[in-house]
Amino acid sequence: MSSEKQVKDTKKDMIYTIPLKRVYWGRRSNRADRAIRLIKRFAQRHFHAKQVIIDPLVNEYIWSRGREKPPRRITIRIIRISDDVVKVLLASPAR
Repeated sequence: MSSEKQVKDTKKDMIYTIPLKRVYWGRRSNRADRAIRLIKRFAQRHFHAKQVIIDPLVNEYIWSRGREKPPRRITIRIIRISDDVVKVLLASPAR
Protein backbone atom coordinates (compact mmCIF):
# COMPACT_ATOMS: atom_id res chain seq x y z
CA MET A 1 0.00 0.00 0.00
CA SER A 2 1.21 3.44 -0.78
CA SER A 3 1.23 6.12 1.84
CA GLU A 4 -0.23 8.62 -0.61
CA LYS A 5 -3.91 9.27 -0.41
CA GLN A 6 -5.42 9.12 -3.87
CA VAL A 7 -8.94 10.41 -4.10
CA LYS A 8 -10.12 10.11 -7.67
CA ASP A 9 -13.36 11.71 -8.79
CA THR A 10 -15.07 8.91 -10.70
CA LYS A 11 -17.86 11.01 -12.18
CA LYS A 12 -17.77 10.87 -15.98
CA ASP A 13 -21.26 12.00 -16.97
CA MET A 14 -23.93 13.65 -14.80
CA ILE A 15 -27.22 15.46 -15.37
CA TYR A 16 -28.07 18.51 -13.25
CA THR A 17 -30.90 21.02 -13.11
CA ILE A 18 -29.44 24.39 -12.20
CA PRO A 19 -31.72 27.12 -10.84
CA LEU A 20 -30.75 30.43 -12.42
CA LYS A 21 -32.95 32.66 -10.27
CA ARG A 22 -29.83 34.06 -8.60
CA VAL A 23 -28.91 35.95 -11.77
CA TYR A 24 -32.14 37.96 -11.47
CA TRP A 25 -30.95 39.70 -8.28
CA GLY A 26 -28.67 42.24 -9.93
CA ARG A 27 -29.01 44.57 -12.87
CA ARG A 28 -30.99 43.20 -15.74
CA SER A 29 -28.64 44.50 -18.40
CA ASN A 30 -26.28 41.52 -18.15
CA ARG A 31 -28.27 38.60 -16.75
CA ALA A 32 -27.45 36.17 -19.56
CA ASP A 33 -23.73 36.86 -19.07
CA ARG A 34 -24.04 36.08 -15.37
CA ALA A 35 -26.01 32.90 -16.13
CA ILE A 36 -23.19 31.57 -18.31
CA ARG A 37 -20.64 32.39 -15.58
CA LEU A 38 -22.83 30.67 -12.98
CA ILE A 39 -23.01 27.51 -15.11
CA LYS A 40 -19.22 27.51 -15.50
CA ARG A 41 -18.67 27.92 -11.76
CA PHE A 42 -21.20 25.15 -11.06
CA ALA A 43 -19.35 22.74 -13.37
CA GLN A 44 -15.98 23.67 -11.86
CA ARG A 45 -17.28 23.18 -8.33
CA HIS A 46 -18.90 19.79 -8.98
CA PHE A 47 -16.22 18.27 -11.22
CA HIS A 48 -13.08 20.00 -9.85
CA ALA A 49 -12.12 21.06 -13.37
CA LYS A 50 -9.87 23.89 -14.42
CA GLN A 51 -11.43 24.37 -17.86
CA VAL A 52 -15.14 24.27 -18.75
CA ILE A 53 -16.33 24.11 -22.35
CA ILE A 54 -19.87 25.40 -22.91
CA ASP A 55 -21.70 23.83 -25.86
CA PRO A 56 -23.17 26.37 -28.32
CA LEU A 57 -26.68 24.95 -27.76
CA VAL A 58 -26.45 25.82 -24.06
CA ASN A 59 -25.36 29.34 -24.97
CA GLU A 60 -28.22 29.70 -27.48
CA TYR A 61 -30.74 28.45 -24.91
CA ILE A 62 -29.56 30.99 -22.30
CA TRP A 63 -29.61 33.84 -24.84
CA SER A 64 -32.87 32.71 -26.57
CA ARG A 65 -35.02 35.31 -24.78
CA GLY A 66 -32.42 38.05 -24.87
CA ARG A 67 -29.84 39.40 -22.50
CA GLU A 68 -32.27 40.61 -19.86
CA LYS A 69 -34.53 37.55 -19.49
CA PRO A 70 -32.61 34.24 -19.34
CA PRO A 71 -34.55 31.10 -18.34
CA ARG A 72 -35.14 30.49 -14.63
CA ARG A 73 -33.63 26.99 -14.73
CA ILE A 74 -31.66 24.82 -17.12
CA THR A 75 -31.08 21.06 -17.28
CA ILE A 76 -27.55 20.25 -18.40
CA ARG A 77 -25.33 17.22 -18.87
CA ILE A 78 -21.72 17.57 -17.77
CA ILE A 79 -19.20 15.21 -19.36
CA ARG A 80 -15.60 14.81 -18.22
CA ILE A 81 -13.28 14.94 -21.24
CA SER A 82 -10.01 14.69 -19.31
CA ASP A 83 -8.89 15.26 -15.72
CA ASP A 84 -9.05 19.04 -15.94
CA VAL A 85 -11.54 19.57 -18.78
CA VAL A 86 -15.33 19.15 -18.73
CA LYS A 87 -17.96 19.91 -21.35
CA VAL A 88 -21.45 21.25 -20.60
CA LEU A 89 -24.24 20.06 -22.93
CA LEU A 90 -27.96 20.72 -23.01
CA ALA A 91 -29.70 17.66 -21.49
CA SER A 92 -33.28 18.51 -22.38
CA PRO A 93 -34.47 19.97 -25.67
CA ALA A 94 -35.15 23.67 -25.63
CA ARG A 95 -38.80 24.58 -25.23
